[in-house]
This record gives sequence, C-alpha cells and structure tokens, in this order.
Amino acid sequence: MKKITSTLLAGFVMLSGTGVSAAAGSDIRLLINGQAVQTDIPLQMVKGRALAPVRTVAEHLGASVKWDEEKKTVFITKGNQKANVANTYANDTNEIKLVINGKEVKSDVSPAIIGGRTMVPVRTIAEELGSTVEWNEAKHTVWIANRIVNPAASDFHGQGMITFSYDDGLDSFYDRALPLHEKFGMPATLNVIAGRIKDGANTEFLEASQIKDAYDRGVEIGSHAYSHYDPLTSNNDGDLEFELAKSKEILLGIVPKVDSLSIPFSDYDNRVREVAKKYYKAVRVFEHQQNNLPPDDPYWLHTAIAVTNEMTFDQIKLRIDEAVKNKKWCIIMLHGIDPDAGDLYEIKPELLEQILEYVNDLGRDKILPVNTIDGLTIATQKRGK
Repeated sequence: MKKITSTLLAGFVMLSGTGVSAAAGSDIRLLINGQAVQTDIPLQMVKGRALAPVRTVAEHLGASVKWDEEKKTVFITKGNQKANVANTYANDTNEIKLVINGKEVKSDVSPAIIGGRTMVPVRTIAEELGSTVEWNEAKHTVWIANRIVNPAASDFHGQGMITFSYDDGLDSFYDRALPLHEKFGMPATLNVIAGRIKDGANTEFLEASQIKDAYDRGVEIGSHAYSHYDPLTSNNDGDLEFELAKSKEILLGIVPKVDSLSIPFSDYDNRVREVAKKYYKAVRVFEHQQNNLPPDDPYWLHTAIAVTNEMTFDQIKLRIDEAVKNKKWCIIMLHGIDPDAGDLYEIKPELLEQILEYVNDLGRDKILPVNTIDGLTIATQKRGK
C-alpha cells in the first residue's frame, strides 16, 4: 500500500509513577478509515508524538491483542502467525515491549501504561499492520487508513446515498484516487474499458493486476463496455452484444463479480437497455439527475454530476447537499485524477480529497457512501421490508 505523505507522528508518555507526567492530549481526535474512534483513555501528545490505547487501534485494524503481565509484553497478531510466539518470547528488562506478528518492534519512544491501559505509539503499530498514518495539525487529528468500508444494509435508514463512479479504468485512479478512498474509508466503483486493459504497454490504463488489487481493497469493478470507440446506440445488434458480453467476460477473468455497467458517452436507449439487462444488474447513465431511493429503474441510474476541471468544490457540494436534504442517491461521475488536470475530465487530487473529506465530515447517518451495486442492493432490500 502506498504511504500517504505526512508530518512526523507516533506517540509516547512515561509510565505512571515515574514522576514524569504526560502532556495533555484530550483534544486529539482519532479517525480510522474515516470514522471517528472513541477511546476510554484520551490520546496523549508528548515531544510531538501521539499515543493511543493499543487494543482500540489494533482491533479496529483487524488485529488481536494479548497482554502478558509476567513478560510485560504486548503481543499483536494479524493474519497468520506462529501460535507459540507468546510462549517462547522472553523479556528480561523492566520496559514494556511491543511484539507485532512475532517481531519485536521498537520506536524512538516506548509503550506505557496509563490509567490501567497499555498505550502505544500510533504510527508504529499502524504502519507495522500495513496501514497509512497522517497527522493533521490544523484539525489536531490522527488519520489511520487501511481499507475501504463498504456499508451493510443495516447502515441505511432512509438517508441520502452517494457513489463515486470512475470511468475508463485509468491508472491515475490506482495511483491517486484509491489511497484517498482508503484514507476516508470511502467506497468507489471503477468502470473499466475491458479492451484497453494495459498488458505491458505504456498507456494511461490499468493493468489487470492493479484492477484485481483495487477489487481486493474494496473497490467495485464495473464495465465501461469493451472498446468505448463508438456510442453503443450506433452498434448493430451483433456488435452491441459483443461490447457488453465480451467486456464482462474479460473482467470476470480478473475479479469474481462484475454487476454494473456505465454507458460510454452516456448514449443510451431502450435497445441498449434490453441487451444490458442480459449481463448486468445495474446501468449508470448521465442525465444530471439525482436518483430516488429505491431507484425507479436499476437499468437507468442517473448521474447527478460529471466532474470536470472547470468545476469548483462549491458546485459539487451543492449536488451533495441536495441529496442530503431530499434523501436522494447522488452518483458522481469522475475520470482522471492528475495534479496538472490538463484534460477537461481530469481533476486535481486536492479537489477530490476536499470532496471526500466533506462527505466524510457529513457522516454516514446523513449520507451513506456506497458503490453502485451495493447502493442498488441496499435500497432495494429496504423497500422489500
């Protein structure tokens, strides 16, 4: 996983009873995968470092924790690990040791016990578990990210929904958008032009291995047809069938599920719709509309806004706020993410981050981030109850 560039962050406070007091840190916020995490002991900040309760951080990152009082050692396990590590490990010092997946981990500060809780350096534990860490000085917030959080049906109670739908399958999604979606725990749909998947060529499109990795990291993979050279409405029946069937066949050779389709050039009619129904469960078009919840037609999902480099954050925010107010499903169409944003449908990473952060700050109780197929499934299930 790519590391998010950030300022120095870790953590340290001295053991209680040593005569050295910890700096107050009650105003430090902890966000894991975009969601605020409450701790029974406030995060502490000393010497530019932050410390958090070990169990809170580790368990939110999918790891288990064992405290060995006799050995004064914290054992953290994620994934496969030798079962006897705790039994064979010896600590011949009075210091608290940190062992992650069988390896003793050290930092320039040490774990400590405060208020009966073992506190550990945030950066040390998170990065050892494969997560990224960022310190936001302005907001006094520790960000930890390791995965996209796709919601369950129980997370939806009639609030608005939002989907970030990326067309074409560009490598800028993998390099620049995916790390931001993981930072905020934000779902996404990546619509791939199957006939342009990179195979060692020097192009702007993704390789099959990158598509698979994005899927494994929580991204929905959708189809954007096979070639994207001509509008589907201009294809004869045989070519139309090929464009939609072949695309799904190729993508299913990379990932196990491909259930949604985004229409090239957004040129769509009932003939295309009927063929699409044979291969997909949802079809997204562009008509500058919000979707009802549940949608009126799963094979005619509207895009609320197609983001270009001529748009401002406030213009995009208006569409998001509209979905919150009216409890609609806002699908946002995106393409390339590039610092130069030279093409009309390329935007700068800073704008994408601003959008994702705004949605994250609104909270999932106001607007629920979903990928395309999950949004359809969740909304439809709720209607059936």
